[in-house]
Order: sequence, then C-alpha cells, then structure tokens
Amino acid sequence: MNWKQKIIDPGIVMKKIRPGMSIFLGTGISEPRTLVKRLMRSDNKKLVDLELIQLVNFSDTISLKTLDSHKYRLKTFSSGNMVNKAITRGLVDLIPIRFKKLHRLFESGLIQVDVAFIQVSSPDDSGNASLGISIDVARAAMEQAALVVGEINPKIPRTFGDTFVNMSEFDMLIYSQNDPVYFERWETGTAFDRLAGRIASLIQDKSCIAFSIGPLFEALGKKLVNKHHLGIHSPVFTDALMDLMKSGAVTNLYKNIFQ
Repeated sequence: MNWKQKIIDPGIVMKKIRPGMSIFLGTGISEPRTLVKRLMRSDNKKLVDLELIQLVNFSDTISLKTLDSHKYRLKTFSSGNMVNKAITRGLVDLIPIRFKKLHRLFESGLIQVDVAFIQVSSPDDSGNASLGISIDVARAAMEQAALVVGEINPKIPRTFGDTFVNMSEFDMLIYSQNDPVYFERWETGTAFDRLAGRIASLIQDKSCIAFSIGPLFEALGKKLVNKHHLGIHSPVFTDALMDLMKSGAVTNLYKNIFQ
C-alpha cells in the first residue's frame, strides 16, 4: 500500500477516539500540534474521559481551560509551563521520574497507551521519516498503541541515529497545518556572564556536566569553548549546547554512560 493513501483529514482521526482512551502525544517541541489542536477544539461528544500522556509540555495547545472542562486529563513527567498551575488545581497527574527510566514504564506496560500521535519529518522515496527533534519513548508508545497516527511536518529536520520510522508503521497520516514549537534564545547579561565565568573556572577538562536550559546555560556555553573532552548529560539539546559542540570542546570520550 502506498503510504500516501493513508493521508486523511484530522477530523477522521477524531472519529476513531473512544471515551476512556489514553493518548500519547509527542514530547515538547515534537508535539503534533495540528492533531492536538483538533482534539482540544472538537465538539465530538465521544471525546470525553481521555488521558493525555506527554513527557514534557511546552506548547499552548493544551490549556487550563480545556483541562478544566474535565474532558481531558494530562499525565506528564515534568513540571513547568502551564503544568504548574494545572497541578495546583488538581487537573494534572505528575509522575516524578528520571528520564532514563521512562522507557521501562512504557515498555513494561505500566503506562498504557491506546493511541499515539507522533510528529515526523517528510518521508523519503522509500517511505522513511525521522522522529526529528524528540526521540525519547515515541517508538515504545507506537509499539504499544492500537492506533498510531503520524503528523507529517515538512519543517521538522531529519536527525540521524536510531530516529527513523517507516510510513508502514502508521495506521493514519495527516499533514501538519501548524509550525512546530520554537524558542528564542535566552538573553544574558553581566550577572549571568560573571556567574558563568565562575562556574567554568571550576570545571576541569574531561568532566561530564549536566547542561540544561535557560540564560545561565546560554552564558556558560560560551565560557566552556576552550575546555577539552567534555562530556554532556542532558535530556535536551539547545542552541547553546549546539554552539559548544561545534567549538570542539565536547567529545564525550570520557563519559561513562550514554556516550
């Protein structure tokens, strides 16, 4: 079957959803925004009592208003953004866990997935697409779900490694009608630059560091470019980290886990 024959309108996907289903949504900036927006705005009376599973929420598609309708309940593994307010109002299930252990939850079936909404890059001539900018547990969710829907977004880059999926792995496909989530780079200032300089002076060559997001790390990346053989352990890959990698300071040669 030609994969293009699987391309449908998002409204048809909504008709496949049943009350009580658990729906996995791509993580953070890999959120399939067209599908999620259609789900949030639908007046289909069957779209109730749904559990939305998303490792990290960065988008504005899932709002406090929609969660307050009690048609959907979000299960997530990271606080921040809208999630903090929703937690205090009892609208979100937050499961604290180290990211490296998340695979076990999905592969063991402790986190059950009925439907998976996954954003992918444009397929090549062989029907292979990349999971793009967020890999994490997407593949495990796809293997467990009875219904797997791919959202093809031409603006998603093809990233290399164990990131490729074939269109045969999807039951339905749609074309994205929305841009992916973008973040502007954080602004820094004198205080952050001075603090980053102090931190950099304590980091030795061959060290493995946890590099995260925010203005401090934006400044710190610039202070580490003259280091040698650094290792990076981080769930996210930011522009600041990209610049640090390009400088040659990071090789991961002396990192013991997840090289």
